[in-house]
Amino acid sequence: MNSNIDGEHSLLGPYVVGALDDEERVAFERHLASCEWCQDEARGLEDAAATLADAQAVTPPLSLRASVMSEVARTAQVPPELRSPASVPRRRRRWPVIVTAAASLIAVAGIGVAYGIRDTGTDVSALERNIVMLSTAPDAHSMELGLGSSHLVMSNHMDEVAVMGHDAPMPADGMEYQLWFVMADGTPVAGPTFMPDKSGDIMALSAADCSHIAAFSVTVEPQGGSPAPTGDVIASIDL
Repeated sequence: MNSNIDGEHSLLGPYVVGALDDEERVAFERHLASCEWCQDEARGLEDAAATLADAQAVTPPLSLRASVMSEVARTAQVPPELRSPASVPRRRRRWPVIVTAAASLIAVAGIGVAYGIRDTGTDVSALERNIVMLSTAPDAHSMELGLGSSHLVMSNHMDEVAVMGHDAPMPADGMEYQLWFVMADGTPVAGPTFMPDKSGDIMALSAADCSHIAAFSVTVEPQGGSPAPTGDVIASIDL
């Protein structure tokens, strides 16, 4: 599969939930018209998205948020499929894609409500869109982060990393969390800073040179972040 087709397949989830801009939507619809695999996947995703649209009319209970975050982490941990779409039976491939996309949408929506996402305009809409794209990337996978009930999703294909979760402890006054990308030689590269909301929900997204990252770590740093870690590592993932 060439990189152009691979990129078009990665737009399937955002297309179904209306997260593409006009130019991307038109381009993807041209691809969709001639791609039987995407047509088959889209039908299942549209059913899932329709269900989510109805569910978002009410505030989800905390128990639902917890179960959804667990499902996102569990589903995304399946190793990426290396065979071409045509070589795998559609019925077997469809459900992991649908569950990952649907669960990611609920998670983004649930955390977004806590942060007031729907009232903050274009920048946050772009954040939602990018997290959905990352979560539905062909090679997206998840790892438990160990900061409350949180996980980190990464994709070498997208060169992006997201942290999502809940029950994260509130840092001391004047402090916030910072994610670090640890290179193979042990050098930590500064990633995004993030804070839990009053419910302990966290969400952050960052570009990253994933192919050169050997580990991730989280420290507590002064607000605004630090160029190099100054606090103790409170959560980490070795790749």
